[in-house]
Amino acid sequence: MDIDITSLKPFIAKVDAWIDNYIAAHRKESIRVSELGFPDLPKYYSQTLLNRAFAVYTDQIKAPPLTEFALDGFSFFESMNPEGITYKDTFFITPAQKDRESIHFHELIHIIQWDELGAEKFILVYGANLLISGYRLHPLEAIAYDLQTDFDQGRSIPDLESRVRAHCRELVEKLNV
Repeated sequence: MDIDITSLKPFIAKVDAWIDNYIAAHRKESIRVSELGFPDLPKYYSQTLLNRAFAVYTDQIKAPPLTEFALDGFSFFESMNPEGITYKDTFFITPAQKDRESIHFHELIHIIQWDELGAEKFILVYGANLLISGYRLHPLEAIAYDLQTDFDQGRSIPDLESRVRAHCRELVEKLNV
């Protein structure tokens, strides 16, 4: 499927503002990932990343109301019932997943992606690839799931953060964002 990425650009500010408001509404209940006490995350991620990443545990994980913003083709994303979702420096996880280090590992991949791409490019790359590939085959999700599998199996992942950043740059180049 060919996507005219410029058709998504007018919606970036609305999506970004919604995300900022969602994070702000939950900031008081957020916890630095470095304070969660997971034993294996520091083996894969820098202390700097763990210090600036936040987790929020909530039953109400929300996606931006893309249909309300008149963005077509995203209703499947809005209707998903995720166990976790990441916006910028904060990820939201259901309380049932609170003790699962693996899902925290996965969401930290997305924190790196947000950091590398910045809000505008992340929203464009994520949105375009949702339309092109769907959720599970989405390149930003695929790398997170693949690396999560390596983590779950106790495999070493050399240069994890730089690998994720390079992958993001490749996607930007491919989409010509």
